Amino acid sequence: MALPVAFLALSLASLPLVAAAVGCDRPGRAAGPAPAPPSVAPAPAREGAPRASDGGATPAAAAGDAATAAGDAAGAAGDAAGAAAGIAPLRAEAPFVELPVEGFPSAVVSVPIGATARRPVLIASHGNYDRPEWQCEVWRDIVADGAFVLCPRGVARSDSPSASDVRFTYESNARLEREIDAGLAALRARFPEHVDPGAVLYTGFSLGAIMGSAIAARRAALFPRLVLVEGGHDKWTPQTAKAFADGGGQRVLFVCAQAGCSAAASAAAARLEKAGVPARVARSKEAGHRYDGPVAEETRRALGWLIEDDARWSSR
Repeated sequence: MALPVAFLALSLASLPLVAAAVGCDRPGRAAGPAPAPPSVAPAPAREGAPRASDGGATPAAAAGDAATAAGDAAGAAGDAAGAAAGIAPLRAEAPFVELPVEGFPSAVVSVPIGATARRPVLIASHGNYDRPEWQCEVWRDIVADGAFVLCPRGVARSDSPSASDVRFTYESNARLEREIDAGLAALRARFPEHVDPGAVLYTGFSLGAIMGSAIAARRAALFPRLVLVEGGHDKWTPQTAKAFADGGGQRVLFVCAQAGCSAAASAAAARLEKAGVPARVARSKEAGHRYDGPVAEETRRALGWLIEDDARWSSR
């Protein structure tokens, strides 16, 4: 796919960023009719049991499965307590709903159907020439009904494949930041009894990771934990890493599917660690510039480390 001219205006001078931008169209999804509307979109099926990058299960993965089972039991107890307190179960016609956002295009949200207690919020920002529906599908498969997944739409690209398959981008990290703020306000207004009011988990792929790193560096109190998939590494200078740490940054997880990403992420993780922020790099098998399939499975395995001491998530 030729690199769109419109994206060149957004890109920085670094080669890693240009390389990341080339593949932001989700591999494996051919251009054609758009996915079903988010209000009726089905949750995607998993592609099989999680596997380690070398083809075998790891002790950490087994421990993560055990922790998940314990968390599920605790989450059920929390929901039972919420029901006893009079919080009605969250109702929705389908797992994905369209959320009107004042001043911006509507967002897509994966909702925790049946929840009778507050759930944390996960922001899932897409890449260039991408769709919010796809991000929400992948992240719902990872967190299920344990969280709200808010997927900001951004702006439509004029070079989309067709009128029925519109692709999106983000104009700037400042505008994305405002869109996220407006989306959070809309989400809390729509589900006031079920949305946790505290810190938000930010995740981003490619362009979403690049812009999210800049946003979190200046607003670490709201976004103290990050999942950055195939992007966002060059933003972590010693200065921005220190700003993130000083502002309350807690943990950063980089997820990579390419050798170049892994090397850059390791350097960024070292700068964050030096600033006092725990950071890790999760590497899937070589899969190209993507976030689904084996990359999503690697994200699933590594997510436990990112949220392990956050009671809102561990109870899920």
